[in-house]
Amino acid sequence: MILALALPSSLVAQEDAEGDAPVPTEAPATDDTQPAEESEDAQPTADDDGEQDAEPAEDDASAAEEQEQEPVEQPPAEDDAPELVQQPSADDATEETTTEETGDDWPEDDFSDFDEIAEDIDFVPAAAIDDAMLDRLTPLASFPYVEVSGHLRTRSRARVGFDLGTGGTSAVLPPLETVSPSDAPANPEASNLWTTDLRLRLAPTFHISETLRVHTEADLLDTIALGADPRHSYFVEGMPGADARLLGGYNGAPSLLTVRQAYGEVDAFFGTLSAGRMLNHWGLGILANGGQCDDCDFGDVVDRVALRTSFWNFNILAAYDFAGAGLTSDSLGFAHGTPHELSRLDGTHQWTAQVWRAPISRADRERQAHALYTTRRPVFNGGLYVSGRHNRGQANVDESGLNTVAPPELTYRGLDIYSADLWGQMLWEPADDRRIRLELEALGIFGNIDNTTSAAVGFDPDQTGSVNCFDEASREANPGACSTDADGNVTSKSVSQFGLALESEFYFGGPITFGLNAGLASGGESPNWGYGESAANQLDFMRFSPDYHLDLILFREVIGTVTNATYANPYVMATFLDSGLQRMEFQLDAIASRALNAAGTPSGEPWLGLEFDASLRYLATDTFLAAIDAGVLFPFAGLAAEVDRPRFNHYGDLGPFGESVDPGLAWTLQGRLMWKF
Repeated sequence: MILALALPSSLVAQEDAEGDAPVPTEAPATDDTQPAEESEDAQPTADDDGEQDAEPAEDDASAAEEQEQEPVEQPPAEDDAPELVQQPSADDATEETTTEETGDDWPEDDFSDFDEIAEDIDFVPAAAIDDAMLDRLTPLASFPYVEVSGHLRTRSRARVGFDLGTGGTSAVLPPLETVSPSDAPANPEASNLWTTDLRLRLAPTFHISETLRVHTEADLLDTIALGADPRHSYFVEGMPGADARLLGGYNGAPSLLTVRQAYGEVDAFFGTLSAGRMLNHWGLGILANGGQCDDCDFGDVVDRVALRTSFWNFNILAAYDFAGAGLTSDSLGFAHGTPHELSRLDGTHQWTAQVWRAPISRADRERQAHALYTTRRPVFNGGLYVSGRHNRGQANVDESGLNTVAPPELTYRGLDIYSADLWGQMLWEPADDRRIRLELEALGIFGNIDNTTSAAVGFDPDQTGSVNCFDEASREANPGACSTDADGNVTSKSVSQFGLALESEFYFGGPITFGLNAGLASGGESPNWGYGESAANQLDFMRFSPDYHLDLILFREVIGTVTNATYANPYVMATFLDSGLQRMEFQLDAIASRALNAAGTPSGEPWLGLEFDASLRYLATDTFLAAIDAGVLFPFAGLAAEVDRPRFNHYGDLGPFGESVDPGLAWTLQGRLMWKF
């Protein structure tokens, strides 16, 4: 059998299965060659010029003799690929061509005729490549394997004057030596609180197969204060001896292990199903913040069963959250078998839905990069986050704990709270030296609580006896009874909170990047931002996540978060000594703030303060950070102490302020070292 395939001169013979096939001798290329079909029995056809290529066929002996070519026998390929033979030159059809090939000596590809055929090639932009094709182009991993990430962080922070010198208008207490011993304080002038802490975070992901994953994250040392050698603490009761070197000490009992995430994922035909304890982050992080930033300390976690899928380039997530289990057997020292709920009425249930557009997979990130850096088009991300939280009752346990003779009392709560969070982002890089980022998050929390107190409700003056508020039919038949206590006081509360955060970033060449951040959070009329007040009064205040950082002093430490305030934060950052692998950054921020509701501040005045922060950072790629941060706060009248106003935070029961005191200057110096992997 004579077998010949018409091929261009740039193609070479298939490698011999045993690795000792002869090397091909290249024949001159002609314009009459036609690529063969990728099939063993494919037949060449006439080219565009009407000239017929050599057609190998068993019943065409004359054609074989005319070509005077010996058949080349090829061993069967391992993957059943078509056998390829170098086509003889049209000018010298009688010249014998041998095909020799070794596994280590491939001939160089010939692209000399690329310009001639380029017009006939259809080039497909990366944005038009579907996910299936990208998956085939992605190298496959060997399963199972473990992907490990995490960081080691150490910080040292000096807080000077963070109590503002007012005796109770800051969340930060003064140094203990200013008030103790009570008869003669050790150092009444002390103002510095210096702390150094450490955290080691490990986040291994176990890739069981291409569609099965288990995510974990744990802090082995959860921001513990450094001071681990207790051998010389002779005067602390219960301390170990010199031969028992334990991690701990007079600083207290640090948390040696905190598990933040433990959940599994499976990719199925209907979407990605996940279940377990996972981080909860959305948008800029004013409502749900995973606490993954370099200087974050908290992080929101949620116990959830979720299903995520995609539709029209949008991601859709539906989840049920275990927001609160209520009383369980093990939490009360009654560990009878596996932990179980003691009631279905005191649990808190939450439903969450998200619809958003933002890159999740590698393919999504490649498409976004193509739009930003190749086609230079603006990219728009964003979406909507909604959740509903419901609680019917609360079980109250006294100091004696679980008692089957006198069981805990169930108090009707009737809580229905709904959150809606809208997030939008625009990214645009019209040129290599132009970059714009605009990002906005708007949050609203609404709802109603029938009983914000611990008192029993269900009393209707027109009825004899009480109403079973846990029964829906009874509640509907007696409107208002389940929001009235025995004395006729209304116990219900309508919830209405608002929050807004804007971030911007502009770069127009050179070393300078600048922007303006701004935002607001609603508040009520209770002094000291509602802290220490009843639950009903605290519900008047919108509170951002404490891991959403604006500054170093006022919102982060003195108040604790953004609440009952509006702020403006212009900033400028310079990048220098940038070698691609390492760089230096210097950033300067100014933060001006004012209360939305003056009655909710410590003094009843609206203006809070003006703060200036600076940061000098050294970064080695994305794996190491060394930073020195400094800040100074000039507090205004809103943080002053006023006569007869309640204190925010203080040692002992000092009662309301007896005199007016202006707040003092506060400043800080901080250092950070962080290794990422």
